Amino acid sequence: MIKNVTLISPGEMGSPIAKHIISNGIEVISPLNERSDKTKIRAKKNGIIDSGNLANSLKQTDIIVSILVPSDAKKLAEKIKEESTNLDRDVYFADLNAISPKTVENMEKILSGTKIKFIDGGIIGTPPTENKFPRIYVSGPHSKIFMQLNNMGMEVIDMGGNIGEASAMKMAYASITKGYSSLLIAAVMLSIKTNNFDSLMDELEYSQPRVFEDLKKLKGIPSKAHRWIGEMQEISNTYIDNDVSGNFHKGSYDIYKKVSSSKLGSKRLLPDEIKVEGKEFFEDLY
Repeated sequence: MIKNVTLISPGEMGSPIAKHIISNGIEVISPLNERSDKTKIRAKKNGIIDSGNLANSLKQTDIIVSILVPSDAKKLAEKIKEESTNLDRDVYFADLNAISPKTVENMEKILSGTKIKFIDGGIIGTPPTENKFPRIYVSGPHSKIFMQLNNMGMEVIDMGGNIGEASAMKMAYASITKGYSSLLIAAVMLSIKTNNFDSLMDELEYSQPRVFEDLKKLKGIPSKAHRWIGEMQEISNTYIDNDVSGNFHKGSYDIYKKVSSSKLGSKRLLPDEIKVEGKEFFEDLY
């Protein structure tokens, strides 16, 4: 039975999930020695205990839950392998990052022969509120273990099956949602550069009202674009690995890279911190 969870790391998604887990009587810890003051403050606010480092976490935890940027996912698996050599009991490791099935399979191989039991997972949705939880898809031989955290800030869906299947589900879903957002950004920027912004907005409002409304939802992008750059690479690789063109999401990678370094993206502004509207918003976004 899970009594202690190690969260890596307590960000915008992980921290509110941790708060729900803690409210269900399970302790949540996190190695924060090398984290920013902002992260430490967020962790403390949500009731997360600072374990100092990963080695301390492994001594007391039942399951490690990883929610990181894609580029850090494999590095964590390598570090866990190094720190787990003296473990005398099984510890579960649920990777919930937006990475390709092949990356996940490589991580499982890294951890083979250790006491770490790997769970493949993927998050779909926004951070939990009191009324709505993100859905977490999990797969692999140990996926049932993660079901113990169901309804604790997340709705867990056990796919069973093999390592990589939950990540494949995440890749397909995110390729639609985040690919679509990148296409909207690119199209609007094209209209600005060709002096057609007002005409495009008028036409979309008239003939594509749903798309017009979706443009208003892009205010959430500046705070997330830096995390989506690597995700677009993973999605593109997943498509290529399955003999489907990965070129579309290579383009999405370029879009989010520009957004991340833009006036709004570099500050990682949250929607309620963004004051510019309409054309000015897209100019500051790209």
